[in-house]
Amino acid sequence: MKRFIAFSGGVESTAMCLLYGKGATAVFTDTGSEHAEMYRRINRVENALVEIHGGDFRLIRLRASVTAKGEKVDSLTDYVDRMQFFPSGADRFCTSRFKIAPLDNFLKSEGESELLIGLNADETDREGNYGLLANVHYRYPLQEDGYTRQDCIDLLEQRGLKPDFPAYMRRGGCIFCPFKSKKEYAAMVHLAPEEIDLVRILEEKAQDKRGKYYRIRHNMPAMKDFIQIEKNNLFGDLTPYYDAGEEQYSCGVFCHR
Repeated sequence: MKRFIAFSGGVESTAMCLLYGKGATAVFTDTGSEHAEMYRRINRVENALVEIHGGDFRLIRLRASVTAKGEKVDSLTDYVDRMQFFPSGADRFCTSRFKIAPLDNFLKSEGESELLIGLNADETDREGNYGLLANVHYRYPLQEDGYTRQDCIDLLEQRGLKPDFPAYMRRGGCIFCPFKSKKEYAAMVHLAPEEIDLVRILEEKAQDKRGKYYRIRHNMPAMKDFIQIEKNNLFGDLTPYYDAGEEQYSCGVFCHR
């Protein structure tokens, strides 16, 4: 039976590749809108795992094919650009169309197989948000074998593979993830200016004539104003501003955690 590993680049999915990756294929569903740092990590991890498993491991990258106003696009950025609408907590089309659908479409043609999903032994109250294909056996091996998140971290540290993401990547790998906090977007202003500028451009293009719709986050200023605030207050005390209305979200097993 073919064995596939749902790979996001984060702690649990990398730990699964170490523990169960020999003879397996890891699958990374690429939205086309990930941070540059995420793509660099994917490449580093792939090279390390191929070496660790003596060449008996591979990692493939999938992209979606989605229709946006009559045109096929393969990236979330292009989809948002054409539709002028951002994903949100209420409408997570980023996950359904650009993460789940490409993986399901791929697995449908692979015959009887199993998919390893990276929920750890601390997460027994969670379920994977994957489709239920008749030809796929869904497994949660970290839970089956009792690996907690700390166990996974310790394992990665031993191999030099623990993620070391910048401050703007605490949650979500996409550059305009609706689950990012204001602090993460602030970090992008100073550490990833080209990426935050792309977010600004996308947001500005999505506004209606009144300029009041489609903010990345409802409790943030327009991204253009937010960027300027951050630049002007680099050494200021913005604690009250940041602490107001901060939600704690996770984008799930598809994105790094």
